[in-house]
Amino acid sequence: MPPFNDPEEVRRFIASTDEQTSVYVGCDSRQLKNRTVFVTVVVVHISSKYGAKVFWKVESTRKITSLRQRLMEEVSRAVYCALTIADAVGSRPFEVHLDINPKEETASSVVVREAVGFVLAQGLRPVLKPDAFAASCAADYITAKC
Repeated sequence: MPPFNDPEEVRRFIASTDEQTSVYVGCDSRQLKNRTVFVTVVVVHISSKYGAKVFWKVESTRKITSLRQRLMEEVSRAVYCALTIADAVGSRPFEVHLDINPKEETASSVVVREAVGFVLAQGLRPVLKPDAFAASCAADYITAKC
């Protein structure tokens, strides 16, 4: 999984794939002692049936103690990344995966409406748990290593 600091690398790779290739963007975070680490991923599923290439970016900020603020920061980072590569995606299947569980008994459900509304307002397709694998699996895997 190559880290990306240059979105152009991601855009070039997507442009080199066929129109059946699916692109998924997600973000997850982890609380450390004095900081919050965010991992944003772009999963490019080749022809939507073969393997995938995963690009990722790790960023750190001061510790965010508010769950609502941290979750919306994840959403914001995923949306920003998606908008950065959107023109390279073209008509390929394209989703923004949110590490948010819509079940009311879960803590992350407090931001479901505003998170989904924010993604939709940008013209993107939001996907929530349990189907949001780019955020809840790929990005989570990398945050565990931070």
